Amino acid sequence: MKRRLWIGGLALVCAALAVPYFSVGFVRQALQNSLEVALSRSVRIEGKTRLRVLPTPAILADDVAIGEDPAFSLEPFAYVTTLEVSPGLWALLNGRIEATRIRLTEPSVNLMRTATGWNIQSLVSKKLRSPELEVRNGRLNFKQGYSKSPFYLTNALLDLSAVSAQGDARLYFSAEPARTDRGPQGFGAFNLRGSIHMPATGAPTLDFDVELEPSSIHAFNFFFGARGVDFAGKLSGKARVKGPWDQAELKASLQFEGLEPQSFLPFVGKSNQLSLAGNLDIPGQRLSLDTVGGDLLRVRMRAREFFQSPKGGLLVELRQVELAKLLELGREASAKVPNVMSAEGKFNGVIGYSWPSAEDVPARGMIWFSDARLELPEQPRLEIASASVVVEGSRWILSPAEIRVGESQTAAVGAEWNARNGALRLDVATQLLSVKGLNTGLGLLLQASNLPLLSRAQGGSWQGTLQYLRTEDSDPGQWSGRLMVRNLNVELDGTGEPLEVSTASIQFDPNRIAIRKMRAAWDSTEVEGEVTYSPMGNGPAELNLTIAEASASSIARLLSAGQRPRAGLLEKMRLRRSAMPDWLKSRNAIGQLKIKTLQFANGDFQPMQMRFRWKAAKLDATIAATEFAPDHQQGGMQVEGKFSTELWQPAGQMKWVGTLKGWPGEKGPLQLEGAFSSSSIETDWAEHLDGEATVTQPGSESVKLILKQGKATIEFGEGGRKPASIQAPFWPLSIPPEA
Repeated sequence: MKRRLWIGGLALVCAALAVPYFSVGFVRQALQNSLEVALSRSVRIEGKTRLRVLPTPAILADDVAIGEDPAFSLEPFAYVTTLEVSPGLWALLNGRIEATRIRLTEPSVNLMRTATGWNIQSLVSKKLRSPELEVRNGRLNFKQGYSKSPFYLTNALLDLSAVSAQGDARLYFSAEPARTDRGPQGFGAFNLRGSIHMPATGAPTLDFDVELEPSSIHAFNFFFGARGVDFAGKLSGKARVKGPWDQAELKASLQFEGLEPQSFLPFVGKSNQLSLAGNLDIPGQRLSLDTVGGDLLRVRMRAREFFQSPKGGLLVELRQVELAKLLELGREASAKVPNVMSAEGKFNGVIGYSWPSAEDVPARGMIWFSDARLELPEQPRLEIASASVVVEGSRWILSPAEIRVGESQTAAVGAEWNARNGALRLDVATQLLSVKGLNTGLGLLLQASNLPLLSRAQGGSWQGTLQYLRTEDSDPGQWSGRLMVRNLNVELDGTGEPLEVSTASIQFDPNRIAIRKMRAAWDSTEVEGEVTYSPMGNGPAELNLTIAEASASSIARLLSAGQRPRAGLLEKMRLRRSAMPDWLKSRNAIGQLKIKTLQFANGDFQPMQMRFRWKAAKLDATIAATEFAPDHQQGGMQVEGKFSTELWQPAGQMKWVGTLKGWPGEKGPLQLEGAFSSSSIETDWAEHLDGEATVTQPGSESVKLILKQGKATIEFGEGGRKPASIQAPFWPLSIPPEA
């Protein structure tokens, strides 16, 4: 007998284990009817239907589509991978399937709200006692009308007890927020546990405990579309919701973890905890929260439509917070703040954060500084009596404020800084500053030693309006602006003597530097005019200069720096070759030069105007018609032509090709047209003069003048030659007769 009982029990267990593997299509229709009554919706089972005996009897159906209430939408309410129904025993004995518990595994549910309410409200049948409802690994989508929100809940878990006759039910819910436009990763899970009372009339009443599990603050920023300063650390919270679901009272606390510096926010008490209180309207999708207690930190939060398209704002007000803590918080928030910078003073601020933002600038506000001091190693201290900063997302905009550097230097500074990538723009207006202070004070702060002319200047003063731009923190940045300089001594390559600049206006940017209204002196020669060049060396420098009075000797000294030294023994043996200096290799200038009076050979050119090009060792100039006055008197010769010289030679040859009219002769003025060269333009120039020219005399045939080392010869038409007499210093030329 016992053996038969064991065999029967074993067979029963095997049958129970085998039941799930057999399809029971004969109960499909009955199950669909039961689900439609329980859910108040149409149900369509598209997969297999199975029975289960252990551990609890149940009917399972795969691929189930639950229809929507036509009053809301024609799109199905849910798609369920596996639906499990636990039938009521007494109803089953009476030939009916009545669900006492429904479990949805991996469902995708569309929650919808219209003017009449939520579609889930009709899940509670008016005729029958509603079943227990369970959801495992679900996804809850939110819709409003025909629009589906990018916001959804994933990994949803729900346990909803059957509603009692008095309308009470127990609820446990857990999920992770996510967005379709942000990827599947949300900001962490939250749990809701408590009870809900649903009276026959009136609004449901809630009594819930809500918990937000520790979540990355970075994930919050990413989820709500924040751009700019990003905080490390975690945020967790607890809340109590109690009262009618359209005006429930909400008390909450937020806990910050891993946020450095821990004492930045002036929390009430010693913990990094923020207490808030407000109201929650679930059907209206509205939330309001305000801080409780404390005057140093105030927070106001408003949110709406958080189940469809979250919208809201956060207002934070800070009072009398230490400026040093702001720098520390910025570093913790991955802002590009120099680690060696320190600060003193306090600030007040109001920052508003909204989402979504039409201009993609979720955070806006203003910060006020008073008696602020900033310090960097080996640099002067900056003092700001008062200033205000406008915050627009990651952009921090400093309104023009007076900054004192060191003991006496001041400047008006405006700035715009991007905390996300370190991009920076500075607008600076300086007062008159000493060039001696370039390596200290404000000059050091503004990197003024790299500004045009000032980098090579000695003595003098400067002032101006400057702008500094960089695109990111690794970018060295570039300056542009306008300077006024006075009484500078500037060392120039290849000039020997410094350029003494009395006054000049400098306008510059990364691609072009223009020195205008310059009044200067070099080697006692006064110079006025303009110089324009590229700091990158792209293209020639452009000069437009006027010299009041100069001598041929001063020009010779200017060119002598480019003269190649005479060959020594090693060079003669070809064992060494003198290299052209870098400044001469890189010399590249074009322009025009006007010398009002040029002293040459006891006479004056008045005026001399030329267009020139100087590239490396080659100098070419075109001289416009000018008058040479012997003995410094008006009237005399008219000269025009081209001048050229090749530098970096032991004795540089200067060549002139052109026309000379009014040369004094015994029988009247002569005209010469030809080419002459000399290794000198100083007092001994005539001794080194070589060249040939055609000489035309009124009433006579042309002859050729040949000069060799200052000695003149006249060549007549048939090849005859006779020496000619040229008397210094103004070359009165006596042409001998042909025969």
